[in-house]
Amino acid sequence: MEGSKGWKKEQLGFLKGMPWLALGLALVLLVWNGLGSNGGAMASPGEGSRTLTVTGQGSVAVETSIAVIRLGVVLQGETAQSVQQQVAERSERLVNRLKELQVSALQTTGISLYPRYDYQQSPPRLSGVQGQNSLQFEVPIARAGQVLDEAVAAGATQVESVSFRANEAARLQARSRALTQAVEDARRQASDVLGALNLSIRSVERIQIHSDSYVQPPSPGMGGAEEDAPLQAATTPVEGGQQTVRAQVTLEIRF
Repeated sequence: MEGSKGWKKEQLGFLKGMPWLALGLALVLLVWNGLGSNGGAMASPGEGSRTLTVTGQGSVAVETSIAVIRLGVVLQGETAQSVQQQVAERSERLVNRLKELQVSALQTTGISLYPRYDYQQSPPRLSGVQGQNSLQFEVPIARAGQVLDEAVAAGATQVESVSFRANEAARLQARSRALTQAVEDARRQASDVLGALNLSIRSVERIQIHSDSYVQPPSPGMGGAEEDAPLQAATTPVEGGQQTVRAQVTLEIRF
């Protein structure tokens, strides 16, 4: 017993000489005692990290107001030089007329010049040269029919495509509504799933907005004009229809 008491005195004396070591040992004992007495209250590794990921959809239809028209000047001839000259002259008249009509976003979208062959001959025989110049512009739908007529009169030989879209302000407003719908849809899905499990939403941990999409109304079937004949002027009004703006939002919800 005396030897044991002597050993303890020596150890205590050693610790008194090293106060930081004594403090560290005391803290270890304190933590150890806490774990032993209150172990049931410690957070488990998975507690507080349960999440549910849901994706909501939203879509809003908006009236279109702008026609996006693509026209072409297509001509054929015997030589590249003559065809290129004729296409250039017609295209210049067409561009000048479109500017007079105050169309928007006028731009050249394609220029081509290539030989044509008669494949009924063996071997195929060069039959001429074809040149093409394509232009694209935007115009209010209410004026689209008139502008098409004027463009054909000014030298256009093809209507390559006509599509429709809403103006920017209307699209932004529709996008805002579609995003709201998408968020509501995602929260509704989460509430339905968690409610069925007697759980509830605690917070939204993460939000992801996906790329918007714009579904264009069907383009009218303009058809292609015969290459050797000018396109006839439009005789019916142009109707744009509706454009659908879609949004998608993903929520990571803690429950």
